[in-house]
Amino acid sequence: MLFYFRHFIYKAMKHIVEQHGTSRFRLLHNTEVILYLYGLIRLLIIGLMFFDSKTFPLYEYDYGSKYFWNHRKILNKFFLIILILIFIAGLHGIKTFFYTHVDTLSFQMQYDCIVYNTDQYYKSRDTDENIAMKLSQRFEDYQQQFVRNHRLLSKIIPRFLVNHLFRIRVWIDSWLQLDRVDRNLFENQNKMRLFPNANIKSRKHVLLFVLIIDCFNFIGHIFVAISVLIGMFFIVPELATTDIVRNSLIMKFYLFIESIIFLVDALLLFQCIMLLFCSVSAPFQVFHNTLKHLNQKFYAISENSRIGKPIGANELKELQFIYRQHNILCYYEIFTDKDVWSQALYYYALVSIPINVTFMCELILEDLPKKTRFLFLGLTALHVLAALAHVTSAFHKIKDYIPAVQVQLNRLTHLRMKLKYDDLYERLTHGKKIAYTFGYLGDLTYRGLFEAFLGYIAAFFLIIRFYMNGNQTS
Repeated sequence: MLFYFRHFIYKAMKHIVEQHGTSRFRLLHNTEVILYLYGLIRLLIIGLMFFDSKTFPLYEYDYGSKYFWNHRKILNKFFLIILILIFIAGLHGIKTFFYTHVDTLSFQMQYDCIVYNTDQYYKSRDTDENIAMKLSQRFEDYQQQFVRNHRLLSKIIPRFLVNHLFRIRVWIDSWLQLDRVDRNLFENQNKMRLFPNANIKSRKHVLLFVLIIDCFNFIGHIFVAISVLIGMFFIVPELATTDIVRNSLIMKFYLFIESIIFLVDALLLFQCIMLLFCSVSAPFQVFHNTLKHLNQKFYAISENSRIGKPIGANELKELQFIYRQHNILCYYEIFTDKDVWSQALYYYALVSIPINVTFMCELILEDLPKKTRFLFLGLTALHVLAALAHVTSAFHKIKDYIPAVQVQLNRLTHLRMKLKYDDLYERLTHGKKIAYTFGYLGDLTYRGLFEAFLGYIAAFFLIIRFYMNGNQTS
């Protein structure tokens, strides 16, 4: 478990890339794996009792098994399967982030988006005097605009209330518009390493994402820790009253150690979830906004040529820039997918499908308390990856505008550019999708997500009968 609760995603990615391979890094994460494997083995042992309680009457010897057995109406074998699969998913997350080589493009891209861009922001911070001047000017502009556009309201609403609302808006816009940095320095000198031509909107969005998500990560760590502690407050006293624990000082100490281990495992699982979410979302901000910017520039050239404006030297340079940047981004996505994320998402899908299906069976067929239902619904919602499919759509959007530009590339000097875009059009239309993949399961596109949804439905009807038969026999 990484103890970077305040700025988790920034410091975690910095830790993964910069300290990978050090003795401290290996010691920390080897210990995590041992503790996590202990929790998984503990659940598997309890599972033996559910699958054959006569051969393995563990509720007579183990306080954990006894607790599950006493509450088997809710904590049944299907609930235990869910916990085991979640632990397996967490173990795969540990392997992906802490036991994968970080000197490849996959992690360097994450580092560039999450760490390096944030560092460049702090390097580009403006002086306090200039920041105060910008905020004051923005405040005055808002006041004048309000008086000009809403004269009656400006006389009715108390001035102190209006000024207070404007101060809030100025504070928010100062972050959204990057008033706190020297924009010229940030855009032209302190660039990203792998995305040196990323537009300001891309860098701003990924920066704000990192700053905001770190606040939520801090709150999330506190929430998970408090939730586990509250659960222990109700569960541990019941475990302590069992004959197995009450009559043995060693078992009391063992119960205390296990409580700490499962608290660490819960926080570690949360950290793996957040690392996966941020590893998907941070590059998404750069990919999506950069591709959107390139598509808009290409569309503008297409529209200008359609109304009769000839394609000159400047337009050819723009087309060359768009073509080159599109190819670079395609390479980044395809290589990182093959390097790390394809296999990671493949195992993630293999684990998440039975988890979601079992969740739905529990929700539909079991008489669960409302709080438990909301918990299951929340866990089910964690498996949404539509953002990656949206990036795939942005990669292929440019092909809608290429034919119109190809018609206008009718000079001999345009031949080379015409052939390049003809090749790009063929690749986008008839070639393999430029998309993240679920390993051998398929591409992560909107169509792929729809097919996965149909797969969920098919798996649900296949498992629900087994689930009902299992409940009847138990």
